[in-house]
Order: sequence, then C-alpha cells, then structure tokens
Amino acid sequence: MPINTISDFIKELQKIPKKRDFELYFRGHSDKNFVLEPSIYRSKRIISNENKIFKEFILRTPSDFLNEKSALEKLVKMQHYGLPTRLLDITTNPLVALYFACNEKSKQDGKVFAFKVPKEDIKYYDSDTVSIIANIAKRPLSFSIEKIRNLKNYEFNEQEDLGYLLHEIKEEKSYFQNIINASDIERVVAVKVKQNNNRIIKQSGAFLIFGVNGTKALPAKIPNDWIINLELKDVDFEINNNSKDDIIDELNLLGINEATLFPELENQAKYLKKYYG
Repeated sequence: MPINTISDFIKELQKIPKKRDFELYFRGHSDKNFVLEPSIYRSKRIISNENKIFKEFILRTPSDFLNEKSALEKLVKMQHYGLPTRLLDITTNPLVALYFACNEKSKQDGKVFAFKVPKEDIKYYDSDTVSIIANIAKRPLSFSIEKIRNLKNYEFNEQEDLGYLLHEIKEEKSYFQNIINASDIERVVAVKVKQNNNRIIKQSGAFLIFGVNGTKALPAKIPNDWIINLELKDVDFEINNNSKDDIIDELNLLGINEATLFPELENQAKYLKKYYG
C-alpha cells in the first residue's frame, strides 16, 4: 500500500531487521520506475565521452580543482555541479531520501530505495578500490576487461588497458602496487567521502560508485541482495503521488526542506520566495 504520511514511512522502516554486518543507505526518487544507474550511463553519447567530459571540466575551471587531488574528489565536485558521473547519491538519513522522493513534480508515484550494504563493501574516500573505480572515468569507451577477466592476476595486469589505468591511479597514489583485481573493476561500492561540503553534511550524504560490467559501455550492477525493496517483499517504500505535497509539509515541520538540505545562497532565496510567496 503506497505511503501517504511520514508515519506510514516510519512503519515500513521498522520492518527492516537490524544487523551489525551491514549499514543502511537510502535514495529517494520522484518516479518509482527510476533505474538504479549513475547519470553517466543515462545517455550513450555521454558515457561514450566520459573521459573527455572529465578532463574538459577541469581544463575549463582549473582553479576550482586545486584542492581536489584524487579522481574521487574530482568526481564528487563534478556531481555537485550537475555533471554526469559514475556516482549515485545516497544518504544515511531515510527522511532526506523521502524528501527527494516527494519534492520533484511527477505524474508517477515516488519511491525510496533502501540498501543494506555489507561492511566489506563500504569504503572510505582513500580506499584503493575506490581509486581503481574512480579512475575508470579517465579511460576511453574502448576500456574493457571482458576478454581478459579470467586471466591469472599477473597476466591480467600486463594487459594494455590495465597499464593505462594503473598509470592514472599512480598519479594520485605513487605507492600503489602494480596489481589490480578484475573483481574490483566490476563492482559497486558505497563510499564515505570527506565531510568538507556543506550539502553533503546537511544531506548526510554518501555515494555508490560504479565500476563496469565487462566493458565500459555497461555499468556494474548493484547486487540484488543489497536492495531491501527486492529482498523484503512486505516492505513497501512507494510514495502516493497525491500525497507528496502533504509529506513535504510534514518534513518541513521537522526541519527538512530545500533551505536546510541545500545551504547555498541561491537555494535559501528560492526557499524564502516559495515560503512567503
């Protein structure tokens, strides 16, 4: 039964079993049919030019990237400004996800996606696995491990595509060993990033970062057993489209609104204009 109030939503949350071997993350979307893929994969033309987009953005605004040393830090900043990346925003706060499921106008019911991510698949910003996946953004569309993924480790790492990827990684981590596991290239991990961005802090934000599925043209898949919506059939996080405005009003009473989640000046102005208009 679709959710009509915050109370309905919390009742569904309480059905999720509490375990210590995973952490919960959430993502809200105004359309329940949203496909859980990062924005870089929502257009064939965009993914075909990911490496150019990555480099061109820095080339055009180099002074804005003086403090971002790693590929991940650069991707986080690009995501902040709306550039398509291989990151997917998630949050540890389910009410923040509920806000995003209700805020955008849509003719569809909304949905909050809930993820139970195993501890071993949660990485920090300086993780080697994260460096491997993030630096795929710099490689051309031809990057592929489809035909070489089953080679022994030493043979796998001698392949040309891997040599170029290693070069990119060593630019940010000179100590990185010349060994990449094929499984790391083809996985999705949750990333805890530095809390040096007000929007990330206010939204209790983190990210899923996506590797490739054999070839760069296809994204790695989120494991089905992470997605609570699929695993627990009695848990329903669909939001009634006709109740979205009422839920937004309820969230506002709890201090969750455009002004608190988007602390930049232009968003403060938008919120005040809407509130008093």
